[in-house]
Amino acid sequence: MMGWLFGGLIKQFEGAAKKLVRESSKEIANLFDDKLYPLADKLDYIAQESINHAIERIEELESKAKVDIEYLLNTADEKIKHQLEEINNIRERFLTETVSKSNFYIENRINQMSLAVMQAISLSQNSIEQSLERIEYLENKLFQDANQIVDKISELIDGKFELIRNELKKYLVHGLPSPLDKCRQRLKIAWKPGGLFSDVELYELSECYELSKLDENTSIDEVLKIYGQLQQNAAMMAALVRNSPELKNRAIKDWIKYGLLCNFWRNIMNNYDFKNNLISEDKSSQILLIDKQ
Repeated sequence: MMGWLFGGLIKQFEGAAKKLVRESSKEIANLFDDKLYPLADKLDYIAQESINHAIERIEELESKAKVDIEYLLNTADEKIKHQLEEINNIRERFLTETVSKSNFYIENRINQMSLAVMQAISLSQNSIEQSLERIEYLENKLFQDANQIVDKISELIDGKFELIRNELKKYLVHGLPSPLDKCRQRLKIAWKPGGLFSDVELYELSECYELSKLDENTSIDEVLKIYGQLQQNAAMMAALVRNSPELKNRAIKDWIKYGLLCNFWRNIMNNYDFKNNLISEDKSSQILLIDKQ
């Protein structure tokens, strides 16, 4: 297992920038919490999944990020030069310790993420905007990577669209309108016969039913089964709507989200051996069950 490489990288970056962040605006501090840590989680997950599914990336090492890093170091204000050099040292150490000569994918992402942090704390007029642009670029790259993985998974069910629809239809107890069904109410299809449901409506209904099983008394083992099923449903939906970029994008985002949730709760189970115990007596645990991104 590769481990939480990018999460550890961002943690070290935050430590190196801590003094500067404390003395600067809250924008930089928020950037770590709102953007960089969630991005690191996704990068770790996608990198590991690409290994699990034997995805061979055809990627050349990009030189622009390294050129931009060198430029920032050479032109930095003396007030922040030490922090930038420390971040660059962390970057170089991570590359030496974790990246093989041929793994251009991970090296590119480390360089690009390093540049995003360095741009954020460079104190230039557009530093935050530049960093956000870099993060958006990385998010787009990550989404392309996830698309490739989901396509690899979808090869196993290619063309079996009726089987997929039947799998999603298993959540329909009957095809009659059901005005008292909370999930149908939420999706505004309570009065619609099940036989007229679109693929999207079937998918969203299955998602609602699975999530409705979760509460503060759900065991972690059951939580993992539910999120695992939701991720499988998302992969099937991506195959079903592959000719609609918008719908496929939504399915892939769900595939990433529920994969991350599986990892989150699996780590809790492994760390605390809660497999057969309840998650929490506190009802606020429901927030963690459904809102962890």
